[in-house]
Amino acid sequence: MKRRVLALLVLYLALPTVAAAAGRVVVLGFDGADPGLTEAMMAQGKLPHLGRLASQGGYARLAPTVPAQTPVSWATFTTGLDPGGTQIFDFLRRDPATYLPTFAVAEESRRPVLLGARTRAAVAAAAGVLGFLLLLAGARLLRRRRPWLHALPGALLGAAAGWAVGGWIPAEVPVVVSRRAGTPFWEIAGLHGVHSTVCHIPVTFPASPYPHGHLLAGLGVPDLRGRIGTPAYYTSDPTFEPATDNEFSIEVIRLERTSGLIRTIVAGPPNKLFGVPPRIDIPMEVEVNSQRTAATIRVSGQQFTLTPGQWSQWTKLVFPFNPLVKAHGWARFKLLELSPHVKLYLAPINPDPARVPPGFDLSAPGSWAADLFRQFGPFKTVGWAIDTWTPSEKFVDETTFMEDVEQTVAEFRTLLRAFLAGNDGLLVHYFEYTDRIGHILWRALDPLHPAHDSQRAEELRAMVERAYMLMDEIVGETAATLEPGDLLLVLSDHGFSTWRRSFHINTWLAREGYIGLTAPGGNVENLENLFDRGEFWPNVDWRRTRAYHLGLGGLYINLAGREAQGVVAPGEEYERLRLELAARLEAVIDPATGQRPISRVFLREQVYRSFDPQLIPDLIVTTAEGYRLSWQSALGGMPDRLFEDNARVWSGDHCTLDPAVVPGILFSSRPLLRRQLQMIDVYPTILRAMGLESPTPVVGQPFL
Repeated sequence: MKRRVLALLVLYLALPTVAAAAGRVVVLGFDGADPGLTEAMMAQGKLPHLGRLASQGGYARLAPTVPAQTPVSWATFTTGLDPGGTQIFDFLRRDPATYLPTFAVAEESRRPVLLGARTRAAVAAAAGVLGFLLLLAGARLLRRRRPWLHALPGALLGAAAGWAVGGWIPAEVPVVVSRRAGTPFWEIAGLHGVHSTVCHIPVTFPASPYPHGHLLAGLGVPDLRGRIGTPAYYTSDPTFEPATDNEFSIEVIRLERTSGLIRTIVAGPPNKLFGVPPRIDIPMEVEVNSQRTAATIRVSGQQFTLTPGQWSQWTKLVFPFNPLVKAHGWARFKLLELSPHVKLYLAPINPDPARVPPGFDLSAPGSWAADLFRQFGPFKTVGWAIDTWTPSEKFVDETTFMEDVEQTVAEFRTLLRAFLAGNDGLLVHYFEYTDRIGHILWRALDPLHPAHDSQRAEELRAMVERAYMLMDEIVGETAATLEPGDLLLVLSDHGFSTWRRSFHINTWLAREGYIGLTAPGGNVENLENLFDRGEFWPNVDWRRTRAYHLGLGGLYINLAGREAQGVVAPGEEYERLRLELAARLEAVIDPATGQRPISRVFLREQVYRSFDPQLIPDLIVTTAEGYRLSWQSALGGMPDRLFEDNARVWSGDHCTLDPAVVPGILFSSRPLLRRQLQMIDVYPTILRAMGLESPTPVVGQPFL
């Protein structure tokens, strides 16, 4: 922390300024808001507030980063650096020493508690001394002969008690360290005395304190189980099998009976503090009434009754590691069915904003999340706040998904209203739901999608349009609070497109001889393997492998001297292989459609000004409209086919698409200098609007 404060001070001394800002700057981010859909609805008069903003100020499509992914694009928004500079270039990165995937936005470290491994002995010693002194004082008051002898049992009892209590204190606790490089524009503003509030922007966890600012972290905040967001599905149906292969690792908990009192558990956090037991679960009871019209749930000392289709209020869940250490979270249940079988949904468990553990910096200042909790009650703290996993795997329907969307948006609108009522010079507020709507419901907009249901298309399209009209309402409500000299920017990090077909790029690499196998591929990876460090690349012979894919578009050369078992020589062989791969991938034909699934393959130096060659993929693969690299490709999996129809609920995407296919949106309350805009231009524009300049050179150019 001291080093960070010193760095900010040095930065402050280097900061140039320009003309003073005329008013406050408000930035609304809507993840994944698509220009095609936005423009069509504006033309139909369905987005009046956005239409007014475009006519009075300006509107343009906004080119995203390469690749067009949420953490990648928002990291550039935050810092003004391209992905090579931010080092946030994908959801995943690989370790060249092990070839294993890990998360790109942050890494977990360990921090000792008190004296670390010596804490228990120190507590025992201190308790022993205290016990000895207490009995010694008592013996002297009673005028015992040789009082020290009478005090010895106190030392022994105290030491024993201290040893027991000291065992409740972990030697180490996990802490999260951000991997994002660069200086956020709100920190520069704070150094110049501009008060700001930043809410839920991706890649801001752990939250970093900065002058005159409040920040609530966004994408990157895990749920209480340390996952992106792990829901649980309870069922009494003994024949239940997931409709898909459950790649998202939803916790399926079998209920022992269909009526009466049913005893079960809530699956809790992994035991990273003490190791035993491996996971901290808590008991839960579900009691179905005799008419099978309602069920009473008892958990963590609370009791409530639900009828089918009903959500619970926020429920406090407490997971005791021991009498001293507990993990606290909040979640909501929905009773899905009671007949013929009990079906119960538990949303991902959000860390309690009022009781976050050390090293889990949910907000800056650290107490701000608790202040918001006391003012507004429970709210979602998980970075991926809306559960897309259970609808994707068909555990719940679109109605449940939309109810979750509406609840989440309502909570963050409440926060936004409170922030707008303040006097911050800078307010940055983010909504994720437009992205989640695109992923789950895009099939309704594409009659050619394998999962398109013509009978339900109108119903589902109405849900999509309602989400965009909700965006318009939020913009209108925000604009109504601003003064004439204030600046309002509304933007998205990327747009959306249909995902009809999947391409298994590692399967292609294996078939074409770029990946050597000791046995046939076909292994199926899932997120649980990623979190639990499961087995990856089980059949790969790295001594016969020249290239491999991991993440969403990252293609790596198995380079000698960089990868642990690299075989490709640096220099001419490396460059020749990169060009060969780019050309051959761009020429691949899908025999079922006659189309090319790969749009463009970028060499990293073509899109990034500077980068760490040990870290950044050697090539970035982007797909054509209608295609995406598969989930299995992201985790290094190699199914036994090259292509397959994407008949999933998760039907819209952007992650591997050519950025030209999925531009974002940008609205401004002030006129635009030009209409060719990139995400990297937003950073210097916001600084200029506040009368500031970046302390370091940036590529982007102000556009107001």
